[in-house]
Amino acid sequence: MRPSALRLALAVLLNALCAAALALQATPPLLAPGAHATGGIGEEDQQRMQLSRTLYNLQLTFAETGTGAYLTGVDVLIEPLGPGAALGPFKDCGPLLYVVLAPGAYRVRATYRGIVRTANVKIARGTTSSTLYWPILPD
Repeated sequence: MRPSALRLALAVLLNALCAAALALQATPPLLAPGAHATGGIGEEDQQRMQLSRTLYNLQLTFAETGTGAYLTGVDVLIEPLGPGAALGPFKDCGPLLYVVLAPGAYRVRATYRGIVRTANVKIARGTTSSTLYWPILPD
């Protein structure tokens, strides 16, 4: 094969690989809206969540202010900011909660030991992540 033909073939192959990579990034989640996974306690559970994270387009983390210590036992309700039905409540979540949502804007309402935290999130292409923090509370 001549050098110019080889360069052309390599350029076409590289272009095809780049197009395939971009298509994979833009692929919507495989699960239906409302599908969710929660966990992250212990090394094995963290690995399970890490392996499944690409299936979900909203990734929430619950933690203590200051220490960053993970929290569990969080109840979560996700409400669309436009028309549509709320998702949840998802009970006893944490420290990680992954959810599949349709594109749009949402308000996440999370309650831990009676204290409510909210976050507005926008779901478009890719993944949206948010960490909600609570004060350190005595046991």
